[in-house]
Amino acid sequence: MNWLSQIADDWKTEDPDRDFSRLRPLVRLSRLSLLMPHFQKSALGRHGITPSDYSILGALRRSGSPKQLMPGDLYNTLGCTPGGLTKMIDRLEKRGLVQRLTDLEDGRRARIRLTAKGEAIERKAFADYNESADDLMERLTQDQLDQIDSALELLLDCFEPSEESRWRSPISSSAGRRGARRPLG
Repeated sequence: MNWLSQIADDWKTEDPDRDFSRLRPLVRLSRLSLLMPHFQKSALGRHGITPSDYSILGALRRSGSPKQLMPGDLYNTLGCTPGGLTKMIDRLEKRGLVQRLTDLEDGRRARIRLTAKGEAIERKAFADYNESADDLMERLTQDQLDQIDSALELLLDCFEPSEESRWRSPISSSAGRRGARRPLG
C-alpha cells in the first residue's frame, strides 16, 4: 500500500462520512512541492545558482534583445517581494551575472541587464535542467505528459484568481460554498 492510500484509509476510519476525493490531488501536489526544490537545486546548483537566481536570469534571457527588464517587470514575473528581488539582484550583480543600468528616460530608475557571463551560465543551467527533466520523466509517454500538463493547468486555474474575483478575499469569497472557485488573492 502506498503512503497516499494509507492516509486515505486512516481518514476513512476517522471520518467515514466525508468524501476525500478532492483532497487526494492536493496531497499529491503538497508532496511534489516538497520534492521539487530538491530537484531544482540539484540541477541548478552545479552552476552555482539557486532556483530564484535562475528565475531572474531566465526571465532576462527570455525578454529578448537587449536582455533587460525593469525591476517591476521582474517583480511581476517572479511574484516575490520588492525587497527580496533587490537582494537577489544585488547577489547576481556582485557575481557579474547582471548589471544595473540607469534608465535614460528617468535617472531614478534602473534597468536590469543580463551580462554575457550571466547568459552563459543561464544557457548551461537551462540545458542541464532540461536534461534532468527529460531523465526524470523518461518513463512517461507523450500522451501521459500531455494529460498531466492538462490536469495541472486545470488545478492551477483553481488556485489562481480570475480577473473578476481578483479583488475578493479568498476566505470570504469561498467560505461555506462547496465546489466554489477558491481564488488565493
